[in-house]
This record gives sequence, C-alpha cells and structure tokens, in this order.
Amino acid sequence: MKRLGTGWLLALQFFSVIPVKKELPMEKTNVTSMYLMLPLLGGFLGSITAAAIWGLLEFTELSPLFLAFTVVIFGILLTGGLHMDGVADVGDAYFSYQDRKKRLEIMEDPRIGAFGAMALILIIVGKIIVVAEVIDEISLMAIVLVPVFSRIGLLLFFTTTGSAKEMGLSAFFHQQTDGKWIAMGAFIYLAVIFGLFGYWQSWGAAFGLVALLLVLLYVYRKWCLKNFGGVTGDLLGAYVEGTEFLLWTAFLFFI
Repeated sequence: MKRLGTGWLLALQFFSVIPVKKELPMEKTNVTSMYLMLPLLGGFLGSITAAAIWGLLEFTELSPLFLAFTVVIFGILLTGGLHMDGVADVGDAYFSYQDRKKRLEIMEDPRIGAFGAMALILIIVGKIIVVAEVIDEISLMAIVLVPVFSRIGLLLFFTTTGSAKEMGLSAFFHQQTDGKWIAMGAFIYLAVIFGLFGYWQSWGAAFGLVALLLVLLYVYRKWCLKNFGGVTGDLLGAYVEGTEFLLWTAFLFFI
C-alpha cells in the first residue's frame, strides 16, 4: 500500500498541476506504481471536470459550446498543458520532414514552430467542436471515463514500445518500470472500464470505444516506430490528446 501511495503522489507530481511538495523515491517499484496510477489520475481529473460541468448545468443555462470549452480547458489546466506540449513538439518534428535523428532533436527544442502552433489550434478547436456536438447526449460519467481510456492506452503504448532515445525522462522511466505489471494492470483497467461504461452509457458504445482504442494504439505505435524509432515523452503526450479527441469523435457514431 505504501508503494501505491508513493506511486499516486508521483503521478500527481509528474502528470498534473496538483502540488506535491515532497521528494519521493524513484525506485523501480515506485515508478511502476506511478504508471499504474495514471488511469486513476485520469479518472480523478475527469471527475473534477465532470463536477464543474454538473455545476454549470445545474445553476446556469450556458450553451453546449461553452460547456465543451470548459471540458477542454479543464483538461489543459489540470495537466499543466503537459500533453498539449507534446502535440506541439510532435507537430513541429514530424512536419519538418527531416530524418529521424533531426526530428528527435526538434522535439527537444523548447521553442514552438509554425507546425506545432497549427497542430495545437487544430486539436483544441476540433476537440471543442466535437464535445459541443455530443455533450447534451452523454452522461457525466463519459467525461470521467474518456481520460481513463486514454491513459489505459498510454500504459499499453509505453510498455510495448521501446524508447526512441538513450537519454531523457522517457528512457529513464523505461529502465525503472516493470512492463509486465503495467501491461497486466492496463488490461484489468480496460475490463473494469468496459463494464462501467457499458452499464452507464451503452454496451455497444463500450465495445466500440475499446475496439477503437486498440486500433488507434496499433496504428499510432507503427507510426511512431517508423518516424521516430520508438517512444518519447512528447509522443506519449500527443497520444493522450489525440486519443481523447478521437474517442470524443466516436461518440458521434456510438451514442
């Protein structure tokens, strides 16, 4: 239990804006626990967003567009824009049309280029539009579970894909995790979330979202290996944002 508690605090420290002013151990068991906590963190952050939407629905008569804006902005603010930073860096790197080594160097550059800015605009605006289209038709539980789904996919992506670089935070985490435990945890989460989403929303939607998640994981993994030679922190962040966008889009067809 102590390791799980440490993993939860590490997840908050690395993947959210919630302050954890404590120096935590980074041993293999603790970092593995941190990754296993990510779907729970997604559910926690999604619950905060869902609570905000519930308050707006209960006490105001705001438009679906404003509610969608709130969903997207909360997602950015609660993670400190961590995953959006990945979208920008990956956009700049991929559309540079350079070789693999140069693309990895571009992702390390803290400055944002034109392609990165365009990628950010497209995914933020696109996400707002899609959420606005479906927010009147879905339950608040969907707002909670979308970030859980995306982080389950992240666990599978991370544990099945080697690091693209020998150095860096992603490479360090690969060395400090037990992939078998993470993969096992991801499939347990997937089974539980499938049941919850099927019960609260619909079984057809649950099956469709799980199938979509696995297909997206396969396609994105192949694309990363081809263009970057593996995974980096930016590619993981871009995966979370891209997957959430496509999951929200799927509601247009599954709901």
